Amino acid sequence: MIYTFSTWLFFFYFYCFLGWIWETCYVSVCQERWVNRGFIHGPFLPIYGSGAIAVLIFTLHFRTNAGLVFLTGMVSATLLEYFTGAAMEKMFHVRYWDYSNRPLNLNGHICALSSFAWGVFSVLLTLFMHNPIERFALSINQNLLEFIVFLLTVYLSVDMAESMREAFSLKELLLGLESSSGEFRHLQKGIEVAYAFYGSELKEKSEAGLKKINSALGAGKEKGENVKASIMERVERARTKRTYKNISSLLGRNPHAVSKMHEKAFLEFLEIMKERGVGKR
Repeated sequence: MIYTFSTWLFFFYFYCFLGWIWETCYVSVCQERWVNRGFIHGPFLPIYGSGAIAVLIFTLHFRTNAGLVFLTGMVSATLLEYFTGAAMEKMFHVRYWDYSNRPLNLNGHICALSSFAWGVFSVLLTLFMHNPIERFALSINQNLLEFIVFLLTVYLSVDMAESMREAFSLKELLLGLESSSGEFRHLQKGIEVAYAFYGSELKEKSEAGLKKINSALGAGKEKGENVKASIMERVERARTKRTYKNISSLLGRNPHAVSKMHEKAFLEFLEIMKERGVGKR
């Protein structure tokens, strides 16, 4: 069967939606609360749509052979998941899914269980699900199909742009928190060195040594407070702009998100959100 470009796009959006239903139900049950799963806001998961299209393309010539479909679908979808996850982490410095705790994983982006699931989904897709969906898509008037696809393309483009803006905002905040925390740790180390150096003068009951210690500690404390104030100012400024609410929504949709590149800053950010009462994970 030869599909038009609009038909392929329709299949992509349909399987994005179907993937969202599966992931949302699965994660909501695991989290014991409603989770609107996905990188974007709307009820679509592009990784599933992309995976379905890849499977359909690579299995065009042997869709009735379950074994070949399983193997081809597993390999193609796994490769797609790995490179998508790696690219997103490089771009946003955050992993929006992480299999690091799963056995037989590769850099936390893919794992054996996920690959097996892709193979099973591929068989279900090609042997059972796609035929009725194909008939439905081909029964739609071509002009109407193109109009539907156009509206969905506009909607997802806007949604994706907004979600990427939120992801980049999170990246900037993590970089800022990491920088501020590094400066604060540097100041603490400086205070410790000053105390160790001038402490010998205390043993000699040197009044000058005591003054130097107090001066060093006072200056360090003042700078430390300035750093902390800078962090909180950034928090409040971002919150005023609703950035924190948007980022909280992004992390709420991805409850297993982690940052291997900025692990301490990421945990600190979650604590700040908790203190400010913004979002739940």
